[in-house]
Amino acid sequence: MNNNWSINRVVALVIGVIFLLLGIIGFVTPPENSTGVIAILGIFDSDTIHNVLYVVVGLLGIASAFTGWERRFNQVFGIVFVLLAVLGIIPQLYFPAGSYGNDKGLFLGITHLNAGDHILHLITGLIAAGVGFFLKGTVRNPAPNARARRSI
Repeated sequence: MNNNWSINRVVALVIGVIFLLLGIIGFVTPPENSTGVIAILGIFDSDTIHNVLYVVVGLLGIASAFTGWERRFNQVFGIVFVLLAVLGIIPQLYFPAGSYGNDKGLFLGITHLNAGDHILHLITGLIAAGVGFFLKGTVRNPAPNARARRSI
């Protein structure tokens, strides 16, 4: 088993777990209205496609942490999610307009997004990109002999 835990590995694993949990919670949370919008934890708008994407991203993050692809995951995830956060604030990218309440439509005609989603995407994207592009170091568990030598 690989005992080397780099910051990239930890970040990929944490992001994977967060997004997997949000996707699963979204699947078990009942829709709030006739548009099928789900309010995950009362913060994030979601729907079935949104939940599937979160589960896939979560599984990719977790898998990358255990297959040696954590740095590449963080780089790609970071770019995609920062871009998603920035594009998500452009009203013209939401269509068709919804017929329920304040629903402005689906982002790129695919899924619901709200301010909570944009903030989550921006923060996790910036963290992942920063770590993926600028940090490569590994934290190693010292061998038992090394610990003994240090205490002498």
